[in-house]
Amino acid sequence: MQNIKIHLLNTDDHILDSLKKSDDYLGLNKKVAEDINRKLWISRSLLDIIPVTTENIMSGNLFPLMEAEVEFESSIQFCRLGFYKHANIALRNFLELGLLSVYYDIEDKSHIVIQNWLGSNEDTPYKKAVFKKLKENKNISIFDEKCKIFDKADNCYRLLSSFTHTKGYGFSSRRLSNSNVNYFNEESFNMWLESMTVVLSIVVAFHILKYPVALQNTPIDEKFGLNPPAGRFLNPNQVDNIRKIFKKEWIDVLQEISDNDPDAVGMAEWVNNQPDITEAEILKQIEEEQKYMLEMQGYEEWERRQNIWLNGLKDRKSSEYNAELEIINKVKEWARKNNMINKKKTIS
Repeated sequence: MQNIKIHLLNTDDHILDSLKKSDDYLGLNKKVAEDINRKLWISRSLLDIIPVTTENIMSGNLFPLMEAEVEFESSIQFCRLGFYKHANIALRNFLELGLLSVYYDIEDKSHIVIQNWLGSNEDTPYKKAVFKKLKENKNISIFDEKCKIFDKADNCYRLLSSFTHTKGYGFSSRRLSNSNVNYFNEESFNMWLESMTVVLSIVVAFHILKYPVALQNTPIDEKFGLNPPAGRFLNPNQVDNIRKIFKKEWIDVLQEISDNDPDAVGMAEWVNNQPDITEAEILKQIEEEQKYMLEMQGYEEWERRQNIWLNGLKDRKSSEYNAELEIINKVKEWARKNNMINKKKTIS
């Protein structure tokens, strides 16, 4: 079959050169790289804030946030590749989807009211309608009175829309790369990073205001190990990362609202009143999880992955290696007794 070459002006070489120079820049500015990584994990933490109930599980209510996460990661990739205009367009999509996540659940009925939109039978609501609905929430209204979050969101949306609609030369790909092809541009990179920080802080703030227990101290890992309650709660390290994206004025007001919310305080007290999980209980959870993974993956694939994992542990953490090895061998014995393998294999 004959290869067909597409004669693009913006060649792969230009794009790969932008990628290399972006990563070189991040290598020289490790705090910037760490900041982007932290914000990426914060965007993923939003899914942990949403309550999971018997009514909404598998309803598609998480779709706006799941799609928002794709847009956030795409924005980072576009920026690294020198597609600065498209990186900002993806941020606009992230902002819109992030607000929709709260909009559809403002009355705790997202599993119902989202269905027409989720099925592509209803247009995405306009910003004006989204803002109007969000203002019905008491916590959001209190925060807006003090911190003007709607003005911030509106200004950010307008700025990013200027890239979407190419508001003249200043919002064009040619301007952002200073060329008609992709080139690394430090100014454009940092401008995108600033916008990314603002957008993320807005989306996270709206979620905290809707689900204020997110800012309470809820040591989920210490209390529940591998089987935490589904949704609603964050681990302290997640909250610490979230605090870092806000200016002091915002985080102080957000914390005050969370501390004054009786439901948030009550749920946090429930978590903290649980006994700490014991080491034996953790090991049992790990064993049960491994059994589940073996059933899902099949014995050979499961064993292959465990060998890779154990080999990585062997030279670094001998105590952890020994504990993991004991669990794996227990699961292997369980698999043999249940006729899940054809021949004996050992992990050493």
